[in-house]
Amino acid sequence: MNFMTRLLAAAAAIFVATNVVSAQTLRFSSFEPPMAMVTKQILTPWAKDVTDASNGALSVQIFAGGSLGRDPAQQLQLVEQGVADIAWVIPGYSPGRFQEGTVAELPFVVPNASAGSAAMWEMYEKGLFKGDYDKLKVLGIFASFPNFVAATRPVETPSDLQGANFRAPGPTMLAAIKAIGAVPVGGISGPSIADSISKGLIVGTLTQWGAVETFRMGEVITNYNTVPLGATPMLVVMNKAKYESLSEEAKAALDKFSGAAFSKRFGELFDKSMVEARARIAASSKVKILDPDEALLAQWKKAVSVAQTDWIAQNPGGQALYDAFTAAIAAHKTGAQ
Repeated sequence: MNFMTRLLAAAAAIFVATNVVSAQTLRFSSFEPPMAMVTKQILTPWAKDVTDASNGALSVQIFAGGSLGRDPAQQLQLVEQGVADIAWVIPGYSPGRFQEGTVAELPFVVPNASAGSAAMWEMYEKGLFKGDYDKLKVLGIFASFPNFVAATRPVETPSDLQGANFRAPGPTMLAAIKAIGAVPVGGISGPSIADSISKGLIVGTLTQWGAVETFRMGEVITNYNTVPLGATPMLVVMNKAKYESLSEEAKAALDKFSGAAFSKRFGELFDKSMVEARARIAASSKVKILDPDEALLAQWKKAVSVAQTDWIAQNPGGQALYDAFTAAIAAHKTGAQ
């Protein structure tokens, strides 16, 4: 190797080393196992896309399986304390902090994750969601596929849950459970559901197909009624100070895959995964799935209507928020067809 070749090789090594040192690592926390649907199919590919788009300025690394904090209710705190730079957060575990977004929890409002997630971002972008959103760098706002009844016994009509201890993932859905005469049980996070059912603490939960698989609820639940009793609001948030400390190139990479683009991506992949998960769950001979007809849906809608009325009354500007959200849902639902 001649002198010039050695000089060029040394210069290249210095260039690579400099860029490796300058790349900032962002810790992205997920309470899910690494092979669970949201983490594997949505969050991990998103992190790779941001990393690739940053031209070496960023490395977004997924810390799955609760390696930074196992409790789903802990994820927001991890970001605020700087333990994680980014986290997938379920706002229902932090009551009151993202109150306007609980509009997505209202029964019979969100038809699917695609329309729900697009509408959630639109509400935020228009400044209609306040609360603690402004304390964080919001990378994405989403709504799940609608939650439905999953129980250890057949549940056809609202009266079948009269007096039963029943869990839901958010305060507005808990209000719907109370409205039908069941005993609402909060404070049980996803990983604890199956254990709570097996111990007889609850007879079931409002959930969706992906969570049934992720949290192994299928081992204790055999009966499903797909009445749409409200979606789960979800966020991907970043420590605001950490975001503001990044280079412009790093910010641009994050921004490119955040916001409306992230909501669209999340919603479409979530819906696709629900179809696949339902098919796998339905393949079990032990499972009974009821898709209620229009008459049965009308019974449920009437039984939980007080949840909507109460939500509007209890939230400042509730009617305007509800009207804006349902209009956004209708627009995005039409656009997806």
